[in-house]
Amino acid sequence: MEPLATDRLTIRDWSLEEGDVDRMFAIQSRWEVVRWLDDDPVVMTERAQAVAQVERCRARTDPDGPRGFWAVEERATGLASGTVLLCDLNPEDATSGEERPAPAAWAGAELEVGWHLHPDAWGRGLAREAAAAVVARAFAQGVPAVHALMYVDNEASAKVALALGMEDRGVVTDRWYPGPSRWFHLARP
Repeated sequence: MEPLATDRLTIRDWSLEEGDVDRMFAIQSRWEVVRWLDDDPVVMTERAQAVAQVERCRARTDPDGPRGFWAVEERATGLASGTVLLCDLNPEDATSGEERPAPAAWAGAELEVGWHLHPDAWGRGLAREAAAAVVARAFAQGVPAVHALMYVDNEASAKVALALGMEDRGVVTDRWYPGPSRWFHLARP
């Protein structure tokens, strides 16, 4: 993907360069970050795990489409502060590489926007800024709507979703993920 530029950020592909791998490790070796990412969160303990995670991010990023897992780089420092993502909610919608649906097929796809940042980037509006750029690009490419799902007690992410203009649709259980999730929705204007 061509990098997206905002006032303070560059949204770009993760790289296997030392700085990006080190930052991925610094982010995902923290319980306060990974506790929100999965039903079975794993705190990284080895740099090799960060290399593997960067490789997964790169493999799950469409070169031209709306889906991906991108680095959120602060332009002032050149450091990756975290990840912003847009991915399929329904496994049956997911394909790989060039087999991804063309824009006409996105009408039925359910895409989730998400973010996770290093604690030194929290509270400064960076997650909102990064997610807004990714969502705007997706809408420009024809994606009709995006969702955000999170643990029901993840108030920080709920504030980001609301700051994006997303509608709080309450708590859903077992629709996309096992157990309860707080669900936010934003339709293309």
